[in-house]
Amino acid sequence: MSLWLFWFLLGVLLIAVEAVVAFTLYAGAVALGAFPAAIFAALGASVEIQVAAFAIGAAFSVVILRPIARRHLATQGTPTGTDALIGAHATVIETVDGDRGVVKIRGGDVWSARTLDPKQSFDEGAEVVVSEIRGVFVFVFVAEPGGE
Repeated sequence: MSLWLFWFLLGVLLIAVEAVVAFTLYAGAVALGAFPAAIFAALGASVEIQVAAFAIGAAFSVVILRPIARRHLATQGTPTGTDALIGAHATVIETVDGDRGVVKIRGGDVWSARTLDPKQSFDEGAEVVVSEIRGVFVFVFVAEPGGE
């Protein structure tokens, strides 16, 4: 078997191990060192240069790229977009009830708003909290207990 094929298959195998078994980003990071070694082997470089390329590529991936990837994966649980508005405080701009209303979310935009309970209403200036979002409407409840 050609050495370039060995390095290439080693890289593919390590990526497969990462995807199927581990997902700790170690095997995948080390795999990134195998591909430069495969390129050097295909260009006819000596085994020593291939091993050096593998070692440098793997070390770079583990030390530099792996922490960046871990940080990126860790932030995926953070709510974004409209999900980030749930629990946000807002001020009523136009009276909010079960059929109509407008609120301004703190540090954000103006939204059409409704109450979850059609009997409930909040007057202009009231502080409310976003409980959910359906389409273009935020559904709100009173920010302070008993402060309707």
